[in-house]
Amino acid sequence: MTQLAPDNLMASTQIQDIPRLPSLADFQILTKPRITVLVMVTGAIGFFMGGYAESGIAFSANWPLWTLIGTLLGIGLSCMGACAINQVIERHTDSLMHRTENRPLPMGRLHPASAMWIGGLLSIMGVGTLWFVANGLTALLSAATILSYSFIYTPMKRHSSLSTLVGAVPGALPPVMGAAAISGRIGTEAILLFAIMFLWQLPHFLAIAWLYREDYARAGIQVLPVEDRDGQSTFRQAVLGSAVLLPLGLLPTMMGITGTTCFFGALALGVGFLISNLWMAFKQNRQSARISFFASLIYLPAVFCFMLADQIV
Repeated sequence: MTQLAPDNLMASTQIQDIPRLPSLADFQILTKPRITVLVMVTGAIGFFMGGYAESGIAFSANWPLWTLIGTLLGIGLSCMGACAINQVIERHTDSLMHRTENRPLPMGRLHPASAMWIGGLLSIMGVGTLWFVANGLTALLSAATILSYSFIYTPMKRHSSLSTLVGAVPGALPPVMGAAAISGRIGTEAILLFAIMFLWQLPHFLAIAWLYREDYARAGIQVLPVEDRDGQSTFRQAVLGSAVLLPLGLLPTMMGITGTTCFFGALALGVGFLISNLWMAFKQNRQSARISFFASLIYLPAVFCFMLADQIV
């Protein structure tokens, strides 16, 4: 095989170092559209719940539709921007983990400067959109979400498993943004949605961390299952989180914010989610952790759909 001459090698290296735009596939990986859609859905739930609390009526044609569309767009852009910035910061640890090593930054398909520009631009567009179509409070919440997720939670992951609790805060803010966009305040409904999302993230992420604990350990990321090798604390916290989540999911109905559809739906889903975590704690294997993980994927969208149904029907 013919080797590159020194001049050619230098030219090749310089070409690789030139920031360039990502392909569509790399852009999708960088901005995580599936997570973005889920975040936008939670923002919509917050919008409807906040609107109901503000007006006392369920969704109607008199509601500001363009404010809803603009709010969801702003939340989506903010989420994509935060995801891109996160991957720039974590590109070295991502290269050490099997499940993330093929991302565009670890593979060198995208220059970090390009990704940071994309993340920064999307973030600014998201915050600006929310400021323009909603209000300053919503824009401020968006900026706080991006900054805390990217520059507090992300670096903290290499130092302490408490980063999971810290990261759950920006993860739970999108429905608060949705509620603030229509009401201009942070009311009881927003606090309830925040609490539900915050608690849901704990057993959800602990199941993921248990499944990929060797990967996290290889990359030096200090999630609880890395520190807790026998899993006792991990399983205990997952069960505790889902146990507290069960009655919390019933509070919106008990406080008159949602109807009976949400109550019985949240009750059934909460019991199922708790059982899945009890099973994981009992079996302590990968299969039971996958069951807990998939149960978490069902719980949150389904509960929010029940909330949405009570607001529209």
